[in-house]
Amino acid sequence: MSRFLALMGATALLASPASADDSKSATVPKQAVLADYAACVLAQYPEKTRQLLATEIDSPAEYAIAKSLMANQSQCTNGRMFISMKAGEARGALAEAVLKSDAALVQSAQQLMPEAAVRPTETAGRKFVMAYSRCLVTAAPDKARSLILTGYGSAEESSAMTSFDAALKDCMPLGFAYQINIRDVRNHVATALYDRAIAASGGGDKNA
Repeated sequence: MSRFLALMGATALLASPASADDSKSATVPKQAVLADYAACVLAQYPEKTRQLLATEIDSPAEYAIAKSLMANQSQCTNGRMFISMKAGEARGALAEAVLKSDAALVQSAQQLMPEAAVRPTETAGRKFVMAYSRCLVTAAPDKARSLILTGYGSAEESSAMTSFDAALKDCMPLGFAYQINIRDVRNHVATALYDRAIAASGGGDKNA
């Protein structure tokens, strides 16, 4: 089930007040706005962020914590009025923020080695994207790290996505066709990479 959050007091590319900066802000990828917002939320609520990242994907607990954590954080809006995001976007942005700011976790992620990935069988909605992303991270953790370090919506991001090479097909359920949505896959790759890094660090994340 895809869960959608509408967060008042945060911004959006949807409804910011008219100003001389409108044309500039309109060119900012939505994921970049979410990333800034998530980094601010993480700085203020690190423990609650970890609680969210430990929940089961697409669960009521995930949605409840994401909503309480990400809503109405006016101090993180940079003057914007509204932002909308799905629970997966919120989780992915926070996972990426942790992976970029926690030195110990960065080290754990850097030490991950490629493993033989098992082709997923899930083909439904977000569960498919999560299973696909976990497979990519298992097969090529170095490529996953490279992906989340690229600029949002950039040529480097597209190149990092294609650099997974054979894994892009090997991780696809048999007989299933999927036009890759880079932003969606990046969010879930960040979540999967976080889970594996936590497990490798001794955190024992049950989602890894």
